[in-house]
Amino acid sequence: MYKGIITPMITPMNVKGEIDYSATQVLIEKLGKYGVDGLFPMGSTGLFPMFSIEERKKFLSFVSEHSGKMQVYAGVGSSSTQESIELSKYTEDIGIKTRVLMPTYYIKPDENWIYKHFSAVISAASNDLFIYNIPQLAGTWIGEDLIEKLAKEFSNVKGIKDSSGDMRFFSRIMKHKGTNFDIFQGQDDLLFLSLSIGASGGVCGLSNISPYITNLYHEFSSGNLDKARDIQMNMINPLMYAVNSATFPSGYYYAFYKMNNIKGGYRVPMVEPSSDQKRIIDLEISKIA
Repeated sequence: MYKGIITPMITPMNVKGEIDYSATQVLIEKLGKYGVDGLFPMGSTGLFPMFSIEERKKFLSFVSEHSGKMQVYAGVGSSSTQESIELSKYTEDIGIKTRVLMPTYYIKPDENWIYKHFSAVISAASNDLFIYNIPQLAGTWIGEDLIEKLAKEFSNVKGIKDSSGDMRFFSRIMKHKGTNFDIFQGQDDLLFLSLSIGASGGVCGLSNISPYITNLYHEFSSGNLDKARDIQMNMINPLMYAVNSATFPSGYYYAFYKMNNIKGGYRVPMVEPSSDQKRIIDLEISKIA
């Protein structure tokens, strides 16, 4: 059974836009102090489409080697099924327990296309797999019927990260949660609501830069619902709105660099937050204890 808080990791970069492994070590150590349960490298916040398959393999390996007690959820998404298969086999070879996969993108797939992609990638390795529903970036939804079909047909499909932001959809798929299938909320500002209806946990980008997310989860799990709600409304939400004032996910990178005195960079075509956006982000990160 999967539960807790998973960080969709940023991929720290230097001023040349190359992956910065020293900064990545700082990030992993920080996440350990925040008390996150899992690390999700090479997801959306990690800008996976912007890196070559060899860069992705190297980064996944580094995170796996330095993850400590935190479980690794390796992003294996691609617009190429063959690349996702190659990455899946690689994660199994280096001992990563869990993969995360979204639909192919750019060419908008129908349900049969999505099923064919998922079934091929799932079958390529024996380690667990999480479905990743993020229609606003992938360009298509993974429907409830397809989620149920994949979970029933493949024993190593163990859960879903839903980042749609649609609480009605999230509420519907909650009926599929069970001993062998867990459901995680991928939108930080919906974490409290999702835990309230039984979500297994959250895959929340703000955990890259603050302990707010893990604090909410622990307060909720301890039955301190008023405190958890206060963290959601007065800490998480303002910080989320601030970092997303910049084009996603640049604000998360800026905040991490600023908070850790790192001279970081942005890979082209990323755009660094503007001066006004930086002021908005600076105000909120200055409140983080």
